[in-house]
Amino acid sequence: MNSKQPKKQNRKPFTAGETVLLILAGLFLLFGVFIFGWYGSTYIPHRHNSEFHPKNLVISDGGQQCTLEIPTGKLSIRRPVRAVVGSKYSAETDVVLDQPLRFTNCTGGLPNWNISLEAQTAFVGSAVTPFAAIRQPAFNREDFSFQWSFTPEEPVAQYQSHFYLRVVVTKGGSVIENWNVLVRDFPMENQLLLGQPIVFWLIAGGFSSVTGILLLVILIQKRKKSAKGT
Repeated sequence: MNSKQPKKQNRKPFTAGETVLLILAGLFLLFGVFIFGWYGSTYIPHRHNSEFHPKNLVISDGGQQCTLEIPTGKLSIRRPVRAVVGSKYSAETDVVLDQPLRFTNCTGGLPNWNISLEAQTAFVGSAVTPFAAIRQPAFNREDFSFQWSFTPEEPVAQYQSHFYLRVVVTKGGSVIENWNVLVRDFPMENQLLLGQPIVFWLIAGGFSSVTGILLLVILIQKRKKSAKGT
C-alpha cells in the first residue's frame, strides 16, 4: 500500500539584496514606531493627589456675619508631565469634599449669600481654554470637576503650570469674599528631539514608516517571483 508523502516546499534562502531590503525595511519601520511612540508618550497623563484641611472663614457684609465652614477635601489633578509645542493637551481636576460647604454662627439671620467653588489654571507659554476661572455653585454639593485644554506655544525648556482652588462668596453678583483654598505649582517638561520641532519629526516618521512598508512589499513581490521561477 503506497502512501503519498506531502511534498516539502524548500524555501529559497534570502539573497544578499533581499537581506539588505529586509534590514532597511526594519530600520525604517523601527524609526517610524519610535517617533510616533515618543510623540504619543507626551499624552500619557499623570495624576497628582492632594488634600486640604478644614478651615473656618468669618464673613461680614451689610451688618450680617457668618462663619463659612470649609471641610476636609481631596484634590486630584490629571495632566501630562511632558508636552510638545503646537500640540493640544487636556487637564482635569476633581474635588471631593467630606461634606458640603455651609454657613454657621450667623448673626442677623441667615444671609442671602451664594457659595461657589472656583478653579483656575495657567500654563506659562501656553494657550489655555477656558482662560478665565471656572466657577461652580457649591450649595449642597460635595463633588466637583473642572476641565481645561492647553496648547504650548513657546519652545522653552519647561512650562510652569499653576493651579488655584478658591471659595467665592457672592451677593447679588458682587463678590463678598474670595479665598484661596489651595495653590499648587506643577512643572511640565517641554519635549524636544535634537532641537527640531515636532512637525519635522512627524513628517520624517511618517515618511520612514511608508518607506519601510514599501520596501517590505517589494521584498514580498521579489520572493513570490523567485518562488515561481523555481
